[in-house]
Amino acid sequence: MTLATSGTMSIGGTTTDRSINVELGRSATATSNMGETDLRTLAGVPSGAISMSNFYGKSLYKWQNTITLGQITKFGLTFTGYSPSIGGTPLGSTTDTTCDLYSTTPTWALYHTGSNPNVFQVYDTGGTPTGNAGWSQVHIYTGRQDTNSATFYSLNRSSSSYYTTTGLRQWTLDLGFPPFSVTNVWVTVAFKE
Repeated sequence: MTLATSGTMSIGGTTTDRSINVELGRSATATSNMGETDLRTLAGVPSGAISMSNFYGKSLYKWQNTITLGQITKFGLTFTGYSPSIGGTPLGSTTDTTCDLYSTTPTWALYHTGSNPNVFQVYDTGGTPTGNAGWSQVHIYTGRQDTNSATFYSLNRSSSSYYTTTGLRQWTLDLGFPPFSVTNVWVTVAFKE
């Protein structure tokens, strides 16, 4: 989510847009302090004086999205995840069909076939930033419609195989196994800058 742009803000508490701990995926009562690295990173204040107002409008993630998983069989393969089109058939659904990681807000997909690793696809190669860029880390929250959990799969872009062709960027998110199946129903993916 994103923290509120004004009003009361606290480190603890359970209100989603008012609790720094909740934004960081911590419990509402976790012990945190203003000087620690995670809080400074969220506030965008790496050193020096820091105040609660530095957290207004901040988000742990550059872009996040929730997928309602779908499953279809096409081309002799079983696809699980989300895509606007697999051979002309939509796969699953999502809360935002455009990828805010790039200036052209292109369409995107996240799915796997059979027991193969997940692929994250962006249907654009001209948006800024260009090439193998736009995010540093992805967190995958299975069975959730939010990021309010300390349990997630994490992968760095630098550890992902990158492939590009005309109109497509693709990263293989190899966690050693596909982290979701239709029994999870929802998956929230959250990308850090």
